[in-house]
Amino acid sequence: MSIYLSVDLGTTGCRSVLFDDALHTLGIAYEESTLITPKEGWTEQDANVWWNMTKSTAKAAIAKAGVDGKAVRGISISSQGITIVPVDEALNPLCNALSWLDVRAEEQIARIERDFGGEAIFTLTGKPINACYTLPKLLWLMQEKPEIVAKTWKFLMPMDFLIGKLTGRPVTDHSMASGTLFYDIKNAVWSDAILSHYGIDKNTLPDILWSGEAVGAVLPSVAEELGLSPDCVVAVGAQDQKCAAYGAGLDEGVMTISLGTAAAITKRWNEAKTEINKGVGWCGYAQPDTWVTEGVINTAGTCLRWVRDRMFRDEKYAVIDAEATEARARGSSLLFYPYMAGPSSPDYYPDSEGAFYGVSLATERGDFALAVMEGIAFQIRILLEAMEAYGNVHTLVLFGGGANSDLWCQIIADATGLAIKVPPTPEAASAGAAMLAANAVGNAIKPLGFAKEYTPSERTADYDEKYEKYRRIEKKLWA
Repeated sequence: MSIYLSVDLGTTGCRSVLFDDALHTLGIAYEESTLITPKEGWTEQDANVWWNMTKSTAKAAIAKAGVDGKAVRGISISSQGITIVPVDEALNPLCNALSWLDVRAEEQIARIERDFGGEAIFTLTGKPINACYTLPKLLWLMQEKPEIVAKTWKFLMPMDFLIGKLTGRPVTDHSMASGTLFYDIKNAVWSDAILSHYGIDKNTLPDILWSGEAVGAVLPSVAEELGLSPDCVVAVGAQDQKCAAYGAGLDEGVMTISLGTAAAITKRWNEAKTEINKGVGWCGYAQPDTWVTEGVINTAGTCLRWVRDRMFRDEKYAVIDAEATEARARGSSLLFYPYMAGPSSPDYYPDSEGAFYGVSLATERGDFALAVMEGIAFQIRILLEAMEAYGNVHTLVLFGGGANSDLWCQIIADATGLAIKVPPTPEAASAGAAMLAANAVGNAIKPLGFAKEYTPSERTADYDEKYEKYRRIEKKLWA
């Protein structure tokens, strides 16, 4: 039996998981971290905390698995993207990392718009101009912190930083590079046009390798500290949503949905059509000659939690499901628009905000819960249409916290008209990283299988009608 270690570094925590070569979970450890918010719109993190959490959770996961750490053949990383940290040659952070949540670079996005224009940037990079991406943050550092930039050896994202700490060689992959806004998505390279325009030295960026490539063995000091074999191989990982899609079996005819705090809907493509399909962002993927579009619902599970905290306080989610089921049985017509954090893809209505439509004196709290579930399902359908899914996609693999609700899974199947399959573990991103670690040592592991399946029911026709009403009202409100 081969054993692989996955490190899943998220925005507010780090999870290490040990898998065998059948993707059975052997041991899991998790630690939370905090965000640093010195000013409004500023969100930072201490990159040293990433490394410390990686080491401590890795050791804890190995201990919980009850195995010898020297049996671990490979390590890979599933990581938050976009966040950037400047480091010196010893991989010491020169300041806090600027998180993907950080939107301080408003002046810099205006500059990019003037210099290139939104359409040209999207065609080249597959992304709209937005302060969340790496380029505006780097330009902000160049303008506001030139003394730090002058000392910088490399500008790294979280995965790159951890790979550097593990092996001494910081590298990235194509899915992480896709979040920078200076990645030429069609040619799969750093964009010379953008880098030269802004005077960014390509040597300060990590090399781009393919996910699953072997970077090298762990450093001797790391192997000793973590109890690993000095022959343990570190593989290039991927951005967390792409790792999750990989682990869940994204393929021709199969899309994936990560339904957690936010929702990410991912489709695989054999060609990057960035000059045509601009409603949803494009990304490089874990395999050559493959791209993905990723539609995001900014607030998904967050909305249901909001209903729980305000209307079902101290109740279990099973109670919410039961009352939502009753609301569905009586034909509730309440509609919900989940723009609780402002505009979302693919329509980006500039004035959109969260809204319930159709409240009456007969409305009960179960109606609100049902409306949230249906509203998210309708947003998934909107994104499926924007990504040209209908006619070539037959299955949606759903994972994340929302997959725990049989009702919500069935609603999504009915509202989209597509089969829903749920893997046996919510750890799809970690499983994807384990598959990449196996690739690096010459093994091929199949994606996660399925524990549950939901097929569209006789309610699909009713949902088609309700969806048309949902879209008409939405356009009247914000279009």
